[in-house]
Amino acid sequence: MSRFDVLKSLVRGAAKASAERVGKLRSVAGLREAFAHLRARQAMITEAGLARAISHGIAGASGVSVSLRDGRAVIDVAFEQGAPLVVAVIPEETRFAPRGAKEVLFRVEPPELTGDARAREIVGAVAAAIARALWGPVLGERREGEHALVDREGARLRADLRSVPSVRAALEGSALAPALDVVSIGGFAIADRALAVTVALPFPAP
Repeated sequence: MSRFDVLKSLVRGAAKASAERVGKLRSVAGLREAFAHLRARQAMITEAGLARAISHGIAGASGVSVSLRDGRAVIDVAFEQGAPLVVAVIPEETRFAPRGAKEVLFRVEPPELTGDARAREIVGAVAAAIARALWGPVLGERREGEHALVDREGARLRADLRSVPSVRAALEGSALAPALDVVSIGGFAIADRALAVTVALPFPAP
């Protein structure tokens, strides 16, 4: 039995134990989908996918365009009220701990937008898209207004993935909640019109 199969067995066991407490368990097909995603060790977010996530995550956005290139997500948002905003978002660091922090730190350009409430909302929507790329099979369908809470930390912005409503619901009531502690982020790469999220697992690739 491979280490990947061992992990699947452990997570299935944890899921079954959780199901006995909450009275529900995702289907075997759902589990297979989740583990197929993990085997790839990489989740991809396209420009169109990120634009949709931002459109759903920001109230009052009338148009969103995204360009993923040269290590940056350049995001242009038009609002129903007020001037449009163009900001470059760069995911730089993650903080993950079992039953603890699940955070992503972002740099924004120009740096003065760190204090802009609309820029923080955009970063929150980007963080929610990253959470969905990482844990999508566990989270269910995306809800309108899906974004993470974002705080300023020095010259950067810190997004708490646990604050995304679908993530919070999974942590509190899903039989697959243990998967959110097992699966974390190993890094980011932005190039060729895509944001690649490296999936980190506690064992070597098969």
